[in-house]
Amino acid sequence: MEDLIPGAVEKWQWLERKARTFFESRGYKEIRTPILEYTDLFVRSVGESSDIVHKEMFSFEDRGGRHVTMRPEMTASVARSVIEKGLLTQAKSLRFYYVGPMFRAERPQAGRKRQFHQIGIELLNESGPEADMEAVAAICDFMTFIGVKGLRLRVNDLGSESDQTKTAEGLRNYFGQSKDRLCQDCQWRLEKNVLRIFDCKNGSCQPVIDAAPWDEIAPLGGEFQTVAEAMTRRGIRYEISRRLVRGLDYYNGLVFEAASDALGAQDAVAGGGRYDRLYRDLGGAQVPCIGFSIGMERLLSVLEKQEGEGFWEREIREKTVYLALLDPQDSAVALRNRAGLDLCNRNFKVEMLARETSLSKHLKKANQLGLRFVVMIGPDEVNKNKLTVKDMTAKTQTEVEAGKIADYLEGVTLR
Repeated sequence: MEDLIPGAVEKWQWLERKARTFFESRGYKEIRTPILEYTDLFVRSVGESSDIVHKEMFSFEDRGGRHVTMRPEMTASVARSVIEKGLLTQAKSLRFYYVGPMFRAERPQAGRKRQFHQIGIELLNESGPEADMEAVAAICDFMTFIGVKGLRLRVNDLGSESDQTKTAEGLRNYFGQSKDRLCQDCQWRLEKNVLRIFDCKNGSCQPVIDAAPWDEIAPLGGEFQTVAEAMTRRGIRYEISRRLVRGLDYYNGLVFEAASDALGAQDAVAGGGRYDRLYRDLGGAQVPCIGFSIGMERLLSVLEKQEGEGFWEREIREKTVYLALLDPQDSAVALRNRAGLDLCNRNFKVEMLARETSLSKHLKKANQLGLRFVVMIGPDEVNKNKLTVKDMTAKTQTEVEAGKIADYLEGVTLR
């Protein structure tokens, strides 16, 4: 698990703001659930045979004797909340997004520590190719919105709920013929949940997995073909990967992963799919749903590898303003504080040396930080109720009415 300290946390704040702006523009509302849930929630939803439940959860018995787990994923927590609060009795369908930490006690890997962070959406009580395409388009459009290039999708069709029993039987027969070539974990998965064999990373199992006759056992369905045609019309790059099953037991129908060319072997930056039985399995009604989650660590890594450090200079430093207090009097401090609040309220960030009044030291600090704008607040500014803006790039100074500083800087940065 890692600390997020100043200098790094600004990147996270930038991404969180972008996510909220994008998903709220499409009618999604934020939902926040507790980090701790009863362990049974994830056993029932994610599946006892999944690696998450079988190997990776942070679970313990609390002081009251309750078995609790730090959430390893968010979909089950959202479902629990919706059922408990009766939210689907208040609206025919729901659109949620979330931003937050998840926890898995797995071996740390690139972009995945034991505390990791996700952005995700859940589209509830909507079915059919139109809803599937909405989710696919949302993930692709969001990546475009934040500047990710070279995104590609891996997609698969796990079949309808009624098809999955037949599919599992066919796969069990196939893998059973090569049981002695499977690792111990996969032999256990063969009995518990055969789909989980496709999660295996053991090299000895890969030839058997790659040769699985998916097209004979579970041919691609009509709804999946409709979504694939829609992706082609939209110009979305995708490949059909029949071994893609995702790591959670509640999926059916369309599943997908978004991958980036900027990453290595661990190239998946997001994933999701359709899940139509989860709410029923948790004691609610039958609710058709689709959703996805994005790994924030991997997404930030993609942007850095793709654009270099200059990306953060453009995206963050241009929106960071240095406030230079040149007068220690209360009136000047109050003017600086009002200016800082106005700027932060408009999504600017503020830097300052709080108790320094030397202009040369302020300018030196602003230069060290690589900032473009220095706002000076001294006796003249207090008397005029104006602020002096020094553009370090253009080497100009401009007086701006105190209450319009955010308007002025927004106009300059947008030009």
